[in-house]
Amino acid sequence: MLTKNELLYIEETARSLSQWTVEHRRNLHQIPETAWKESNTTAYLIREMQQLGYRIISGERATGNISGLVAEIGNEPHPLVCIRFDIDGLAVSEEQAPSHLPSREGFASTCQGNMHACGHDGHMAIGLTTARILAQKKDQLKGTIRFLFQPAEEGCMGAREMVTRGWLEKVDYFLAGHIVGREYGQTIPSPVDCITGVNGSLATSKINVIFHGRSCHGACPENGNSAITALCTAVLALNAIPRNSAGATRINIGRINGGEGRNIVAAQASMEMEVRGETTELNQYMEDQAMHVIQSAAAMYGCTATIQIQGKAPSLVTSEDFHQKINTLLNKLSSLRIATEGERFRASEDAALMMEEVKRQGGNAAFLLFPSDTTAPLHSRNYDFDETILSKAATVFSAVVLDLLLDTGASL
Repeated sequence: MLTKNELLYIEETARSLSQWTVEHRRNLHQIPETAWKESNTTAYLIREMQQLGYRIISGERATGNISGLVAEIGNEPHPLVCIRFDIDGLAVSEEQAPSHLPSREGFASTCQGNMHACGHDGHMAIGLTTARILAQKKDQLKGTIRFLFQPAEEGCMGAREMVTRGWLEKVDYFLAGHIVGREYGQTIPSPVDCITGVNGSLATSKINVIFHGRSCHGACPENGNSAITALCTAVLALNAIPRNSAGATRINIGRINGGEGRNIVAAQASMEMEVRGETTELNQYMEDQAMHVIQSAAAMYGCTATIQIQGKAPSLVTSEDFHQKINTLLNKLSSLRIATEGERFRASEDAALMMEEVKRQGGNAAFLLFPSDTTAPLHSRNYDFDETILSKAATVFSAVVLDLLLDTGASL
């Protein structure tokens, strides 16, 4: 385990880089790009990681897309430690009022209709700072550190592409995390900076549906089959899916579209929806029920339905021994308050798929939460967080990785 002096070095280095970290966060906040379109964000990250001396893999080989990248440093195959940072923004129009810090201080989104409203700009800044701290110790690394800057976390699409390309194969330790609000970390009297073990999140499936009917004049409806009627029936029936005694479930129809005019029976209608479950099994229950409802509603009106799973993530489960060892290490950091117990993440997270792949191959995986003062719920147009959490999170990731790679036996 790292010595007191080594931990102090990490804390002081992260603190000394705090302004550098904030500058990167604010630069990245200005260029939010939605899933699979993160080309400018990727170019920014490639430039910074190359300057730090990392080997870069990007494009098709990294993610199957133009966006996202893999960055590595170290010359020995094991221990192989992998850290994931998500990079995509959301299709949210940012608040312009002076009460919103990014607007007041001139670093609000420059991409109309897009915003970093989920903290991914902060996550990337944490990743860059962690990378800089680790690069300063590269000659002492006894394994390899692999950074995954993952596109398309929103919608739970990007992780699957990186798993498919083998970036989680033979990984010994996997880490990821998320900035959250103060509703987390209330297990001890004073607010905490880090929760080291997340044991549960909402598993989810993101589903697109197209109903196919037959068009005709509205004056002669017997000659057609209304896709809109089928869709509306499905919407009502989906919200009536019986809940499950095994735990919490969710369903949401977020967007619908269809038809050509008021006097035309609609030949096509579409919807974008999602289901969630407290466990992976409960999510599958909701997905199966939804499929049955959709196909039945289509058949009732002589229509058909094309269903596509756009993204999917299981529930987060941290390796318990890894959680306990991380917790023991971080409690030696003088500048941080670490939660004594793990918590559930009350949302869904694409990194869960990567974690399951690592654990399936015998590795250890942990998901961390970083509670911070926030101005609004995630995905809100006036969302912002206290930037002091950035250097604290970089301290956490750096300490865990260096403990694994500087200690000969990876004996964290």
